[in-house]
Amino acid sequence: MTTADNAGQQPGAARQGLLARYPLTFYFIIAYAFAWVVWVPLALSQDGAGVLSFHSPIGASASVILASFVGPFLSAFIMTGIIEGS
Repeated sequence: MTTADNAGQQPGAARQGLLARYPLTFYFIIAYAFAWVVWVPLALSQDGAGVLSFHSPIGASASVILASFVGPFLSAFIMTGIIEGS
């Protein structure tokens, strides 16, 4: 068998290949996704729009600062692990 046949048999080979070929693009996609996951509940909380019935436990300004770093921080760890093979 050729190496192309062996790569097709591995379950995560195609996904890792795509992420490894376009690391910067996927870094930004993952960073924005994680940032939105953190920002949306904060924006809808009592400290933001008031749609959800909770307050940020660490305060509104600290939550905004924390949410700004979550996406890029986690994205960097994920992409480094995929590219470096950790």
